Amino acid sequence: MPVTSLDHRGGITEAKEVFMMNWLGTTIVVGAVVCLGLPANAQTCRLLRVVEGKGAYSLQKKVSAASTPLSPSNWNTDFAVPSGQRFSSYAATIRAKNGGNYSIQMNLKYANGTSDKVFDKKVSLKDNEALNLSGSPRLNSEPYQVNVVVGGIPVTGNSYTVATSGCR
Repeated sequence: MPVTSLDHRGGITEAKEVFMMNWLGTTIVVGAVVCLGLPANAQTCRLLRVVEGKGAYSLQKKVSAASTPLSPSNWNTDFAVPSGQRFSSYAATIRAKNGGNYSIQMNLKYANGTSDKVFDKKVSLKDNEALNLSGSPRLNSEPYQVNVVVGGIPVTGNSYTVATSGCR
């Protein structure tokens, strides 16, 4: 039911001002609650593109058999870090479609041919469970790629989705 009031000429008008003040008050309260729930050092993150992913920001894969001299595995996925961008950390999210014990690594690759392994563990994931990883680059050096390795013989044939981002 709309709120009505008298305007300065004595006519009855829909009180848009009352509605706007109520809306504004509600918006401020909701905004304050949301902001209080955020950490003081909330970061801004930017999704990174899959290398050779035709512009994709995430990739769904099925774990292949382990590498052999004649047949490489598909366990590696590289994400490109935009040149000229500086990030204080890098994050990856892996969502297992199928549960199992996954071998997972996250590496930051540098232009000089070196890399830093920022995560390397066997992780037990349930169906549709997500795992979030993060790592920081070297001081005064930015990686050109983030490499995520997801595999393991026990999870051959399992599917997962992976995405990474750079955060400031």
